[in-house]
Amino acid sequence: MKKVLAIVGFLMISGYAVAGLLLMNNWAVVAASHRPLDEAVSAMDVAKQDYSPLGGVAFAALGLLLASAWAWTALSKRFSTDPWIASALFSLILVLGAPAYFFASFANMNSVGDTFADWDAEAAAALELPLYLLSIGAMVLLFMLLAMPLFRAIIRGCSRSRRASS
Repeated sequence: MKKVLAIVGFLMISGYAVAGLLLMNNWAVVAASHRPLDEAVSAMDVAKQDYSPLGGVAFAALGLLLASAWAWTALSKRFSTDPWIASALFSLILVLGAPAYFFASFANMNSVGDTFADWDAEAAAALELPLYLLSIGAMVLLFMLLAMPLFRAIIRGCSRSRRASS
């Protein structure tokens, strides 16, 4: 079961990273400009606006590195991570994916907005929404995972005080 969860977690983090790469370097630029990528990039060059695939490549590389490191620690006998800690780290990686995506994609989207007066920010945002929703879901999971030890401590404290008063 631990291997299945590690594989699913690895695939989710990797999928997030690759989707972010494709969004910021291609799909969101095309959606916002309403032009094919090569035409949009040419127009940005003419307008002296930068387009760089490096943000997407760095985002994907870091995401794949984090996915690999997480899966390795989740499966490692050397670290013997508790499933609770592995789940919290998984959630934290996905939570931090949203701000990382936003900042990595900002330059290309800013260039699209500065080049095309009629750019469609809503079309790009609609494509990016699943990444942000996944990060929000991971944040809810992370809060639940962090709250569990607190609730357990409260329950243990209440049951001890009942036994002591009996």
